[in-house]
Amino acid sequence: MKLHICAPDIFSGDAVGNHCLAIARAARRLGIMAELYAQRYDVGTIEVHPFENLFASVAADDIVLLSYSIFDPYLEQLLALPCRKVCYFHGVTDPQLLRELEPQTAQLCEMALAQLPLLSGFDVVVANSHNTAASLSGTIDAAAMKVIPPVFADMATFQRKPAPAARRLREPNLLMVGRVVPHKRVEDAIEVLALLQQREFTATLTIVGNAPNYDYLKLLINRARELGVLERVDFKGMLDDADLFDCYDTTSALLAMSRHEGFCVPVLEAMHFGKPVFVRGGTAAQEICPADCVFDPNADLSAWAAAIANRLGASTGANAVNDAYVAHANSVLQRASDDVWRDVLIGADNRR
Repeated sequence: MKLHICAPDIFSGDAVGNHCLAIARAARRLGIMAELYAQRYDVGTIEVHPFENLFASVAADDIVLLSYSIFDPYLEQLLALPCRKVCYFHGVTDPQLLRELEPQTAQLCEMALAQLPLLSGFDVVVANSHNTAASLSGTIDAAAMKVIPPVFADMATFQRKPAPAARRLREPNLLMVGRVVPHKRVEDAIEVLALLQQREFTATLTIVGNAPNYDYLKLLINRARELGVLERVDFKGMLDDADLFDCYDTTSALLAMSRHEGFCVPVLEAMHFGKPVFVRGGTAAQEICPADCVFDPNADLSAWAAAIANRLGASTGANAVNDAYVAHANSVLQRASDDVWRDVLIGADNRR
């Protein structure tokens, strides 16, 4: 038996790509041969093969695992394969959140939503969160789905231990990690920074992640300039692991302002580093953090500023490691252990 893992895109450093690579490693630890296939991928990632090669490689006793988050032109062809099929569903971003600044991506998301009924053709559907599973209501019974976080303990971030005595910054720092795209609502974080400044609570904002949309990046820079906080905002772009770890070590807290998250790995990463998180509710991100870290989806940004100033201002060690957050992150990681994946890939009761 061989596991064939496929996705439209597999890039190291991207959440979906990292997850596909980690599933392959887990399968090999379980004694299952694994291959990866993608339509677009890093040419330097030698273990990823062109998607078209998949169809000539699958045997009847193999497993095909599709990582699904956007329209896939191969979906029907995959479902016709004479083998066991698993879909790992990351969720589909609401097209309305993308239409203004990313119309092409919005169209692909609309096409993906139209494809969702086809997911019922898989033998097993795994969702990355209960929130994502619920989004398939009416298509697949959520009770019949498995929920496994899109993380593994062997991922580089979770292998890194929090620094016990992190370098202290002169001022509190807020951190955002993830692609700089419209539905992440980076502009809300910039406004929170300005509101903190009005409260005479001086802080900085660090934004880590690829910015593929020039118009959106320009909007953010102009907004920060208008609010008088541009010099306190640092757009770092993509970082290697060492520099990312340094950001987690030295930050005071992570902000997750997104209007759509299928999971939100940075929230888990920040807690692994023992840092407070401030999370907008209404997405799956709220499933993986303590309830007192979550804001109502419609909460005024002034409420965010007040809570952040109160929490970080009252802290005697703004950049210290909080063991309670570390323990919480570890409990989430256990939900995606190799034993959990063994049940999906090998367990006798997997067929619906």
